[in-house]
Amino acid sequence: MKIAEAPQHRLGYLQARPGDVVGRDDLFIVDVRHEDELTDDFGHIHGVTHVPADRVMRDGLPVPEDTPIVVVCQNGRTSQTCATRLVQDHGFKEVYHLVGGMLRWTAEERPIARTPTWTKLDLDSPGA
Repeated sequence: MKIAEAPQHRLGYLQARPGDVVGRDDLFIVDVRHEDELTDDFGHIHGVTHVPADRVMRDGLPVPEDTPIVVVCQNGRTSQTCATRLVQDHGFKEVYHLVGGMLRWTAEERPIARTPTWTKLDLDSPGA
């Protein structure tokens, strides 16, 4: 389900703001930071899926290509690269880059978790 206000970047991904994402359960939110960053001062979005950036860029994600995906990192730079790769190299149709990452999310005082609530996607397991 598209985020109505999200403009499309020239590289093919869409640009979402924290207010576009918070409270939505129809988006597959992927945090691409190192696992230890998910419990630091910026925390993580409750219930995200954790996949390190290098794995996302190399392997894509084991979900259907029409899945609405939001990619988040600390400041938005790495997630922007991952979003570009998901669209251009892996054929995903609806990929959102969370502009400003967790820095913006926390600056806007959106809810975070500092204890593990994420799902770790194991791309090495059979069927993944």
